Amino acid sequence: MEPKKYEVWTPVTCTFIWRSLAILLLCIFWLFSDDSEAGVLLLLFLATISLMRWRIEMPAWTTIFDQVGCFIIAIFWPGAWFALAVPIFETMLKGKPWFILLSFLFLFMESQYSLVLLTVLCSAAVTGMAIYNWSQDVEAYKKEADRERRQRFELETFKRELLLANVQTAKVAELAERNRISKSLHDHVGHELTGAILALQAFEQLWKEDDPQAEQVFLKAKERFSESSRHLRETVRNMKPIHAMGLESFQGIGEQFNKCPVDWEIHGDTSKIPVYLWGILEPCLKEALTNVAHHTEATQVKVSLDISESIIRLSIFNDGVLRSANGNGIGLRNLRQRAESVGGSLSASVLRERFQLVCVLPLENDEKRLSET
Repeated sequence: MEPKKYEVWTPVTCTFIWRSLAILLLCIFWLFSDDSEAGVLLLLFLATISLMRWRIEMPAWTTIFDQVGCFIIAIFWPGAWFALAVPIFETMLKGKPWFILLSFLFLFMESQYSLVLLTVLCSAAVTGMAIYNWSQDVEAYKKEADRERRQRFELETFKRELLLANVQTAKVAELAERNRISKSLHDHVGHELTGAILALQAFEQLWKEDDPQAEQVFLKAKERFSESSRHLRETVRNMKPIHAMGLESFQGIGEQFNKCPVDWEIHGDTSKIPVYLWGILEPCLKEALTNVAHHTEATQVKVSLDISESIIRLSIFNDGVLRSANGNGIGLRNLRQRAESVGGSLSASVLRERFQLVCVLPLENDEKRLSET
């Protein structure tokens, strides 16, 4: 795959190109000048120090050595004044402009301030500062991208922990309910049955002996059987929750709505939906129907619930004329936050005097993931 344009042209790439072109142009300038041996030494020095800066991070104060070298060679080769463009560029590339004051001071002291020379040096300074600002922006962008990735990772971790906590809470609640039922059967039904069995055994012995107390013992055993039966019925009755969470309760919300008919479209296995997601879907339906009753003149409401292998999609649509609704009410904002807390989303749209609320929630096999962890 070919790299993108903005990935090729980076501050590092542009810096390398500028250094290479600067050394190349100085070499050409030296060839067309008086071919001074001092110029060769300066070019080798600048090429070597540029390669070192390319491979090693060097502080800005090291450019002073480059400038001093140019001043010394300028005594033997006047073209060395143009070579000052290299240390000036390197100084501005570090964002330390005060280190180039030495170069301009010597230029004015030696009366080396021709228009061409000043143009070359100023261009090098401007280019170095531009690449420096560019690199600072790139570093800031990378830090921001790293921060967003870290926050996204923390959010995904929090979501995963929340889902696992919901599964663990459901398991703890299930175990607590089982313990409650077991305790109720042991303390009440089991106690009464044990007493009834002992009474029957006593009745059998008295009946064989033709004891007149046998009838009284038999009535006592019968009474204890009746009491154990009553406790058993109460225990079974308490096993069923008062407010069921599921499709029956979900559709019951629509059946209680009497402003206009509610049409249902349900696709998929609703038994896959965990309890904590029903706790989001039901408030969404209630909020949508409340908005229909308060803000619309709808003649029909369509509720579509689609359950796939990975997501749950709830769509609530009405054909009423909206009097005041923008999809940003307090109720919808709270529902949106609840949906986002489990990795889902909630959107409300108004189009051509019609309102649609869509809630999408992730459906994951949390119990399997919990067993793996």
